[in-house]
Amino acid sequence: MNVLWRTLPALGMLLPLVVSRVCADGAADPSSRIKVARFLRDSQIELIEGEHKKRMHRGERFGAWTLMDVLGGATPYAVLEDFEHKDGRILFVDTDGVRAALSKSLESTRADAKTLYLGHSAQEIAASASDMLGRQILGQPGDPAYAEVARAFPPIRGVRLGTYNFVGAPDTQDKIGFTYGGRSPNFDPAVYQPSIEVVRKQGDVWHGLVGGYLPVLRFVYPEATGDWTELLAFAPLRVTNGNNRVQPVWYRVSRIEHGALKWTLAIDSYHPFPTWKAADPPSFYADLLQLKQGWDGILQPSMKIELPDEHVANMARFGLVRAIMTRFGDFPKYGVIDKDYGGSEHDGFPDTFTVETAAMLEWGLTDRAGRYIDNYFGKFVRDDGSILYRGPEIGQYGRMLTVVAQYVNLGGDSDLLLRLRSRIDGVARSLLALRETALKLPVNDPAYGMIAGWSEADASLEKDPKRYMQPYFSNSTEAARGFRDLGRVWVKIGKQTANVELAAWGERLISEAARLRKDIDTAMVRSSLAVDGARVLPAIAGAKEPFDVAVRRDADDPQFRAYRAYNEMMYSGSLSALQVRAIVEYRSNHRDITLGMPTAYSKQELAGFLTYGYGYGLIQSDMIREALLMTYADMAHQYTRGAWMAPETRRPLSSEDAAPYCTPAQLVASLMTRWFLVFEDPESETLWLGKAIPRGWLEDGKVTTVVDAPTRWGRIGFSIVSQVASDAITAQLALPVSGLRAETRLRLRAPDNARMKSVTLNGKDWTQFDAVSEVIVIPAGTAGAVHVTAHYGRRSPP
Repeated sequence: MNVLWRTLPALGMLLPLVVSRVCADGAADPSSRIKVARFLRDSQIELIEGEHKKRMHRGERFGAWTLMDVLGGATPYAVLEDFEHKDGRILFVDTDGVRAALSKSLESTRADAKTLYLGHSAQEIAASASDMLGRQILGQPGDPAYAEVARAFPPIRGVRLGTYNFVGAPDTQDKIGFTYGGRSPNFDPAVYQPSIEVVRKQGDVWHGLVGGYLPVLRFVYPEATGDWTELLAFAPLRVTNGNNRVQPVWYRVSRIEHGALKWTLAIDSYHPFPTWKAADPPSFYADLLQLKQGWDGILQPSMKIELPDEHVANMARFGLVRAIMTRFGDFPKYGVIDKDYGGSEHDGFPDTFTVETAAMLEWGLTDRAGRYIDNYFGKFVRDDGSILYRGPEIGQYGRMLTVVAQYVNLGGDSDLLLRLRSRIDGVARSLLALRETALKLPVNDPAYGMIAGWSEADASLEKDPKRYMQPYFSNSTEAARGFRDLGRVWVKIGKQTANVELAAWGERLISEAARLRKDIDTAMVRSSLAVDGARVLPAIAGAKEPFDVAVRRDADDPQFRAYRAYNEMMYSGSLSALQVRAIVEYRSNHRDITLGMPTAYSKQELAGFLTYGYGYGLIQSDMIREALLMTYADMAHQYTRGAWMAPETRRPLSSEDAAPYCTPAQLVASLMTRWFLVFEDPESETLWLGKAIPRGWLEDGKVTTVVDAPTRWGRIGFSIVSQVASDAITAQLALPVSGLRAETRLRLRAPDNARMKSVTLNGKDWTQFDAVSEVIVIPAGTAGAVHVTAHYGRRSPP
């Protein structure tokens, strides 16, 4: 059947399309037997699938495939698309076969009222002081399951000011927002298909992406008849007329009736004028392929992963893409569209710098992280260490030092830090000055030596900002980590460059970190409170009552900021496992944890923009099931479904809109996925592989692979293949050929209560394993390829 084509052209010059052979993650389906036999004239091809052959014009079908377009050039491509299935694909095919396959994902934005709240009412959950749902899930055997966690609350349907999603590119200042249902400021698909508006009003729009992790938004509008309409939208990696203040956007509306494409329409940014230009062929697919190649290239230096759960893998990669495209070049943006978050006055917000730079480093985008460091210290930090922002966040000052140290430790150019040294040291000296003030307190004061200051820049807007200049423990735990990490880097660079003064300065920072850590331990013991038979650590040294009591008595009490302090304390890596567990337990029992997620403002508001720190502490302290619950809750309820935009915070028990988007919230899935797979212990020379991967990823036949993951001991990789049905799980490790200076701990969280009985390493019996913790220890100094096999016997009782 020929399709009625309504095509609207690009406005301006079409950029030359240089098509390369695409061979990226999931790019080609090896089982596909489709290829082009011949490219003919006038957008015709001869297509082969197995033993079948057909000559096709644009718009005709062959099996499930519709020929959408033919891209010319030195290497021509036929573009095929599957509309027979709602989770179809777009293929770019040449005479050798499929060269790029872009999957289509889809998730419903409608909640099932019968399964909401896991058998409870919203009122019952809101009235409970404990994390009722989290305890219910963790009370069951085995790991939490994403599907169950996702049923607990309704999906996000509204975001403040209507920006439910957006598209953009790193080289353009403009970002284009979409309201729920796919309307942008410049385009509404309902103009071309009125039934779309009915589906929107019913709240039954389905959202997804095209290309796994690519920023190609997909909106599907299903109808009771079984027919449906689809909108695709993406920001091509090009500019028009050299104007990088305006973002081009492709919109494509397709109508599917009786399982076949009836018509399709593509618009480049704006409705066409003059209208007779509509006869020209579109360049939608050329830009789509260029988009894939462009983002593949941007992520090429990063760690590569293959996971049994593609949902997790794609969300992790997409988080990096979303954060990169939020920026304008290397300039940070906390959010987009919304003035409160996207305005230039918020570019200096320290969380944007620390979280985004850390995420790029953790994933191996070291050069990009270096540019972010250069930009922030060059444009937003003064020579005295103060920042161009409305107020300091003292915990983040310490985190800045950790981030710049991590850059060098993961292979970054030390010359960059030397060039920025005066400003980096300015931040360190600011913290040291606050430390000196704290050391003037009486030695028996619980806050002795604890760095006092705002933990949150928003304190500058309170009616009495001085009241919030408090010794939040996070100020000191992050400073201690920062002093130590930066000090070690300065010593290393000082020795390499024969700079005695720099090495001595580094030694001073290391010594100060040790003294501060000792004072932190003392202050925490002195500040510990006995509440309901348990020991409770307040967020502020010397506080006389825990946060929930203080804030209930006085909503403006400085422990109102405990939500930030606790998450930063856990991210610092400076707490013991017992201290982390005490914090988690107390928060879980006092309305500060919901479905395993940390909340903010004492209002059961999911604190997505700080969740990564909480998750880091859970993994470090080996609270793996809690970390999985938190991650799944964040993925399901702190991101929009399908197209995965993360608001800063969200109240899942309220009908009010979520807060606007922000990049620290967007990067939680990216960071947690990295730490599940590869986790560097901050307190010892220990590298964990697979420390927190779900047991389901080790079910029989499943494979988990990491390639080129950066660590402070060098790049590493591993592949875990489960043959647990045959009582074996194997792991192939790729360690630095010069030897890994850290002890490696490989954890195999086997499913179905399989109990590790014996281990071989490179074919020889190996006794350094613990069956209870499921950990195989590989000593420091081990080099190159390492083959590990864990053998399992009869299943242990549950």
